[in-house]
Amino acid sequence: MDFEIDKLRGFGEWFLLNHANNKLIYVLGILIIMAFLVVLLTKRYRVPIVVGYVFLGMLISHDVINFLPFIGSVQKEWYFFALNNLGYLTNIALAFIAFTIGTELSIKTLKQLGKSIIFIALLESTGAFMIVTLVVLAMGKPLYLALVLGAIASATAPAATVMVLKEYRAEGELTSSILAVVGIDDAIALIIFSLVEPIALIQLKGGGNLSLGQILGKPFLEIFGSLFIGLVVGYLSQMLISSFEDDTKKILCLVTTIIGGSALAIFLNFSPLITNMAVGFAFRNFARKNLGVGSYMDILTIPLYAMFFILAGTEIRLTGIASISFLMIAFVYLISRIIGKVSGASLGAILGKAPDKVKKYIGFGLLPQSGVAIALAYTVQQDFVTAPQIGLLVFNVLLFTAALTEVFGPFATKYALIKSGEARESITNT
Repeated sequence: MDFEIDKLRGFGEWFLLNHANNKLIYVLGILIIMAFLVVLLTKRYRVPIVVGYVFLGMLISHDVINFLPFIGSVQKEWYFFALNNLGYLTNIALAFIAFTIGTELSIKTLKQLGKSIIFIALLESTGAFMIVTLVVLAMGKPLYLALVLGAIASATAPAATVMVLKEYRAEGELTSSILAVVGIDDAIALIIFSLVEPIALIQLKGGGNLSLGQILGKPFLEIFGSLFIGLVVGYLSQMLISSFEDDTKKILCLVTTIIGGSALAIFLNFSPLITNMAVGFAFRNFARKNLGVGSYMDILTIPLYAMFFILAGTEIRLTGIASISFLMIAFVYLISRIIGKVSGASLGAILGKAPDKVKKYIGFGLLPQSGVAIALAYTVQQDFVTAPQIGLLVFNVLLFTAALTEVFGPFATKYALIKSGEARESITNT
């Protein structure tokens, strides 16, 4: 204990002596200024804002900055240090995104959409898992690698899709279906990953025993624990906010609920994403009157979303994707995942007898992948300690393909919204 205290004190002194806080503010200030310029450009050329953010992140990633001769090595290291210490912004942004999804999941809407949502969510997740796993196996890769990549492929990142839906003020059956599916998707992806990763580890080690309780226990505990905590916190918070008339109290209560819910979930080893989705669900369905949190969220999340997507873009490592073998695996993973998502979603919509526009376009809103998938890739790196090259390969494949889907995914979502007639151009574009 004393040793840890001494280390913390030493780090605190180093932080003060080197004015590290100032360095963080410099980098954050530069990112905010560049994000503003990105917004001006994307609005002018009618490109989804999220695409601009991700491109900006890729242009100021580690590998690109390392190639710039006019920046000294010390300045580069401070820049990388600052980027690495802004990761908490990503977690906060994901919490707000999850809350936003939850607020869109009204019981009335889910009843109207009916069983189609369950069919779509199950088949798009399992479709991506099965097709990626089979195609990677067909390439001659080992089973454990195919299983892990397939499981990660089942996850869909809601952030980019939600941002496009908000930017184009989309409303309708397709929009509601997309929001419902991306909300459920994380839970299904977590279950799939928790089921197959232990099998992959056993296959890597050449044998072993694993009980059904070990395979199913952890994911179900995490999912249902997260839902329970989120619903309780959301119910209590919406009651408190409904008693306030002052905007300051409402905003602070809302922020406290979302960030506090994430902190509680992390402390209990639950999912902060599922927890905050449940919080948002409670706000939407348990409140007896309109709480007016939507307008607050629209303002609060603008800088958070900007930082989230810029930092996501900086994660890509261009030097790690130069080999032909890596590009082959990444390309196969990307294409087979898209096929699994789009075909699985359409098949689910057909089986669930969803409206025609949902059958045609639902899959185009499920392509982005980051957030949960990156967390799962981190888990692979930690668990595959006996085969670090596998963990590194999986992580690089995920980062590379996630960056690509964060770029063309929003365009696909925009296309689906326009074709379905549910996109309404933002007033700020006119």
